[in-house]
Amino acid sequence: MTLLQIATTGVLQGLIYALIGLGLYLIFNVMRVVNFAHGYFVLIGMYGVLSLSPRSLADFAVALLFVAAVAAAFGYFVERFLIESTLDKTGHAQLVITLSVGVALQYIFQVLYPEPYQTITNPWPMEAITALGVTISFARLAAGAVSLLLAVALSWLIYRTRLGVYMRACAESINGAMFVGVNVRRVYRSTFALGAAAAAVAGGLLIPFQPVSPLYGLELTVKAFIVVVIGGSGALWGTVAAGILLGVAEAASSVYISGSLGSSVIYTLFLLVILFRPQGLARRTVASA
Repeated sequence: MTLLQIATTGVLQGLIYALIGLGLYLIFNVMRVVNFAHGYFVLIGMYGVLSLSPRSLADFAVALLFVAAVAAAFGYFVERFLIESTLDKTGHAQLVITLSVGVALQYIFQVLYPEPYQTITNPWPMEAITALGVTISFARLAAGAVSLLLAVALSWLIYRTRLGVYMRACAESINGAMFVGVNVRRVYRSTFALGAAAAAVAGGLLIPFQPVSPLYGLELTVKAFIVVVIGGSGALWGTVAAGILLGVAEAASSVYISGSLGSSVIYTLFLLVILFRPQGLARRTVASA
């Protein structure tokens, strides 16, 4: 496999990781909640699209919209009825709640989908595309492109809309946001729902070329945390860059390092960032204009 092939595959996979990480980034920066169920929100998208089994591109687009709506509604429910009452309390209540939600979702998926590593028929009009000696699955290429477009859309929402202004105000200072009349609870509910929807859409984009298993949720949660920490917890485009870095590192390690040692490269990279640049790749915060 050529370096260009590795880089292309890694960048495209990294863009999907970036979209997953952006959902976690929003929840953490606006609400200051560490969501340990985030990877399982991705599984909502994967299993949702798997259940709908779209046969055409139009059906696939409808399926993505459907899983985004379901995940947003579920995220709203989790924030409204499980997390919201604990936000003004000390301790690890949110950690326990989100971890419990993730474990519950894993068992639900294991019961509903006992057959592991399922996928769907490619809904895109092409199987693969070849250019400059590089062959890429069209599903992966389209997933990376859509993930990038959604990252741009999230950036626009945060920096160019009224909801984004409210989100940035809450990220900067909860007391300040309340003082100027921002409905903080409504912003929190919207943020959690948006983060869950982004994760689910990423999962829906993954399922045509990434078989799903209930155990995959934990791995995705860890990768989302790595992306946010490496990117800088307050940096939207730093998160995107970190997702791409993670994807390239994963693609390279899978080729040049055999067995489970390949995965160790990812975590070594994470530890090096924590040791030598704990602020992440970028410092810009969500509250910045």
